[in-house]
Amino acid sequence: QDDISISSSQSADLLYWTTAKTMKVLTNTTTTTKAMLHAVSDGQWWKRSLTYLRPLHGQEFGDVLKSSSEANAALEKQGCHPFYESLIVNPYVAEIKKKSFAEVLLRTGKLAETKSEGEDLFPATEVLLQLASDALPNDMTLSLAYLLALPQVVDANKCFEKQSHSALCLQLASYYYSLQIYARLTPCFKDKCHPLYRADPKELIKMVTKHVTQCGHADWPEEIAALIKQLYYYNERLLDFTQAQILQGLGKGVDVQRFTADSQYKRETILGLAETLEENVYKIALSLAHRYSVPLWEVYMTHLEFLFTDSGLSTGEIEGRAQSLGLFETLKTNPEALYEHLAKYVYPGIEGMDHQRLLYYFTLLQNCGCSEFVKHAVKPETHIQLLKKFKAIAPDLNYKKLTDENVNPLGVLQPILTSQNVLSISRLAPKIPERDGTMLSPSSVYTTWLQKLFWNGDHQLIKKMPETIPEWLSAYGTCAKYFDRLCPGDIVTFIDDITFSSKAVTKLSVDARLEMTNKAINAVQQIIEKSRKKNSENDMDSAGSTPVTYEETLNHLQQSLAHLETLNHRFIAYLKNSEQEVLQKYGHLYDLSRSEKEKIHDQALAMCIDGQPLHMIQQLLEVAVGNMDLSPRDIVQGTINKIVCVLSDNSTEFTSINDPLQILEGIVSAVHASVEKGEKLVSSDDLLEWLRPFCDNDSLPVKPRIQVLQIMEQAFHLSDEDSRLLVFFRTQAVLKACWPEKKQVEIIDIENEEKRYSLFLELLNSSNSQSDFQHLVLLLQAWPPMKSASISCTSNNPWVKLGVAMLSKCPTEQKENMGSEILKICRSLYQTKHRLPVECTKDLCLLLLNQSLLLLSLKLLVESKDQDLHVLALEQITAVDKVDDSNCDSEILSLLLNEKLVVKCISTLFYPHLINHLLANQEEGHWDIVEIAKQLQEAGFSAEAGSLMVCYKGTHPALRTYSTALNVIERWI
Repeated sequence: QDDISISSSQSADLLYWTTAKTMKVLTNTTTTTKAMLHAVSDGQWWKRSLTYLRPLHGQEFGDVLKSSSEANAALEKQGCHPFYESLIVNPYVAEIKKKSFAEVLLRTGKLAETKSEGEDLFPATEVLLQLASDALPNDMTLSLAYLLALPQVVDANKCFEKQSHSALCLQLASYYYSLQIYARLTPCFKDKCHPLYRADPKELIKMVTKHVTQCGHADWPEEIAALIKQLYYYNERLLDFTQAQILQGLGKGVDVQRFTADSQYKRETILGLAETLEENVYKIALSLAHRYSVPLWEVYMTHLEFLFTDSGLSTGEIEGRAQSLGLFETLKTNPEALYEHLAKYVYPGIEGMDHQRLLYYFTLLQNCGCSEFVKHAVKPETHIQLLKKFKAIAPDLNYKKLTDENVNPLGVLQPILTSQNVLSISRLAPKIPERDGTMLSPSSVYTTWLQKLFWNGDHQLIKKMPETIPEWLSAYGTCAKYFDRLCPGDIVTFIDDITFSSKAVTKLSVDARLEMTNKAINAVQQIIEKSRKKNSENDMDSAGSTPVTYEETLNHLQQSLAHLETLNHRFIAYLKNSEQEVLQKYGHLYDLSRSEKEKIHDQALAMCIDGQPLHMIQQLLEVAVGNMDLSPRDIVQGTINKIVCVLSDNSTEFTSINDPLQILEGIVSAVHASVEKGEKLVSSDDLLEWLRPFCDNDSLPVKPRIQVLQIMEQAFHLSDEDSRLLVFFRTQAVLKACWPEKKQVEIIDIENEEKRYSLFLELLNSSNSQSDFQHLVLLLQAWPPMKSASISCTSNNPWVKLGVAMLSKCPTEQKENMGSEILKICRSLYQTKHRLPVECTKDLCLLLLNQSLLLLSLKLLVESKDQDLHVLALEQITAVDKVDDSNCDSEILSLLLNEKLVVKCISTLFYPHLINHLLANQEEGHWDIVEIAKQLQEAGFSAEAGSLMVCYKGTHPALRTYSTALNVIERWI
């Protein structure tokens, strides 16, 4: 390899000269060195010194003797001795320092090795690595010389890896391994300087890399294979670093370190760089994609998405750029993925009225072979045809909405339909899909346009929006000229829109609607006659289907006419002219119904739910045209069934039923009123029959079943048999809910008061939990009040016995909670036929007092409204020597004020609290403070009355004196 390409640079010549000179000097000094070493008394001192160079545990190599120079620590510049400064471009010139300890140690070790003439080898690896590491920032040539002297070539990695990963350091590593590989492939004589050291390092790296790459499958010796692996490694690192530096220089916020380490981030970064209009950045993205095996298809797809969504380019510019970059030659190799990307990321960002861009979008799909992957009913080629037409005749059309599977296409077309474009658009209709997957018909387009024409007018046909009846009739006449463009079903749609829509009911009179319906009937009859004549002349058997369709249209219009004529009926007029909003609503709903059975049925149900009289529902059914086959009984039964469904499973199907029990109560009242008038429309037996299965269903909650029965009982004077049946249902419902193990009772078991009382005592003895007691309350409420003298007396009263059991069977810590439950039970009976007698209330109050539940007892005594019980309450209040939470709260104070007991409490500790509570809540207006002050004055408590008025009037505290209180009485009261 003597003919190797040798660099003529001064640095290469200098390296050759210094190497040769060094070899000569070393040869001449061999004898002198041996003599000096024989004179050293301790020949092993340098071996012990090696330990100082080895790193301590947990330290990186070289930490002990780290170079003090940090100026070129990043290895951005090539360090050199000052002597060579003029030979290197932009060098880092190191200061001339004294020899380091490692250098002295190396020299000494080698001298010792020389003394032994090679028998005692010096372990120089650690020393050489330390010297190379120290020299690298200051003198790169010297550092390389140390590394080349290593016994094991790959040990140099320890030095390279601990350095800053600069381009210079990575180049040095590649150069080092290139030298080693070349030297092994082409050895030289030891007494000569190998010409490769004079070669340009860049050229050497390039040449060696090319050679080993071309011979990649060669059977390399193991040693050389390891060196080639290291060369590839550092070349890759250098390339990564260089490209990372380029990325950093772009100013795009790329995290270079993460780019090097994270493959996913690397891929996303490359694709992100493809989203640009800057040519240099785009080329870098392509280069990086090639370098890191990111598919070119993905890069092109990303760039195309960017062009559509974020580039700001016009459609023409997008088309030109995509063409010039040759994107589609690659993209159409995978048409399915191309379609998925475009549909997911590009199509949503295109404006519906940007017909030009939509046209280009669908053209791309067609040209790239994506049509077979489009699952929509309309294929790209059809879109292209439609867009070319709409672009010319309806530029304001939102084309994306028109072809949206979830949007009514006629609703999208309606705003842009005019007399000028309706014909053209109707011809396109068979290519436009409806929501059900079928295609629009020309007739449906004309129908939509005629509705718009009738209501809004047109610049050519109806220049002014109609207002008077003649104008409306004239507008109808204009529209009727196009009936030959409509199919029979669309004629019905149009006529219903102008006669039975909310707009028609509001804007048009009944007479105008009648006249238009009559004219429509005549028009359809004429069409039928023409069709019959035509079929007769042509003798076409199959044509008979058309008259049948028109016959159905004719029947529909005749039904409409008959319904319109009923709008003048006295009952309907009463509804429409009523001052009650709900009745006006009924009249409006009937007007819109066209006497269709389903709509009349729904309206009758709504009236029943609202609790309207049954005779009103009957009148509605009688006025409606046609055979409704409905009766008030059917309507009430249907409503009851809905209520039962809601009560049974909380069904959300019937949104009109918010409070089923309240609605049931209204229906029962309406039926009761009807029965009282002798109308014989629905009877109480009917209601019982419809409600009995619900009340007898033990799988349902007991409370609503009992409430249903109570509603029935309150409304009707039931026979003895029905009453016993109701009591039986109630009893059975409660027993099944709480005592399922108990044998089922029969009617005979509860037919009289004594048997019911016996059953109650039996259940009471077996009850221990709060749930048991609550069901006993439901049971007593379900039965008629017990009036027998032996049972209703205080000691045997079932309510008192229940209270005693509740307090005696509960733990001590639950006494207060159970006492509160007793208070709730008593309160729930106040407005019912089960209200407790005074004696029973007194017994329960004493029971609470015995359990030290004074506050609960006071509340029950005070709200009883009985004077004797009030006296007992005042005795307890007077005996209180300290007011606290156990005997006083805001509720008892409010009850005392409600019962006008302020004067009687004046001598108690409750009085100050009463006054404070009264003044604190004066804004609510529950109590008349002036009236209370009068009561105090009349009872002889003038000072207290005056003090109350002074506080009530907001007098300053400094003026609230005894004399002031006395003086204001006469003025304020």
